[in-house]
Amino acid sequence: MGQISRRVFLLVTVALLPGIAPEAVGASKTIKPTPTPKKKKPTPTPTAKKPTPSKAPTVTPKPSPTPSKVTEGLVIAKSSDLAIRQTKIFFLKDSFGISTGYSLTRTSRGVVMAFDSKCTHAGVPTLVSGSQLKCPAHGSIFNPENGEVVRGPAYEPLRSYRTIEADGEIRIIIS
Repeated sequence: MGQISRRVFLLVTVALLPGIAPEAVGASKTIKPTPTPKKKKPTPTPTAKKPTPSKAPTVTPKPSPTPSKVTEGLVIAKSSDLAIRQTKIFFLKDSFGISTGYSLTRTSRGVVMAFDSKCTHAGVPTLVSGSQLKCPAHGSIFNPENGEVVRGPAYEPLRSYRTIEADGEIRIIIS
């Protein structure tokens, strides 16, 4: 009896819902072929129109000379912040908000270089002591004009960075 009631149910379902019948009975569906897209003709590229000759000559205005702004590097200080024969430590924040100190020294030749203010022995920030950079942790002393070690225990010079002084600004090139 169970088999007969299933068949009756199936027949009733097929009669009421004709769209489901082929799937319910397991009959194969007739598949209509999908139309293939037609190839489009390539569109021609527009050609430039030839200028028509005019009677009056056209005059193009020359750009007025403007002072060139230096955009290389990061501004670390104003030129007026550093006097001749003076060494100072300036700070820049990176993209994470961490502040890093760089020592700048102005000589008669201008701002020589920028140096990372961290001691190469222990990584402790150096301090300006007289005309030198001194590490307070172990006493290493560095020359602020070239970053070389004057007295150890550090044996590597401070890391140096190129500087540009233009338009009243001192810029540091960090790469």
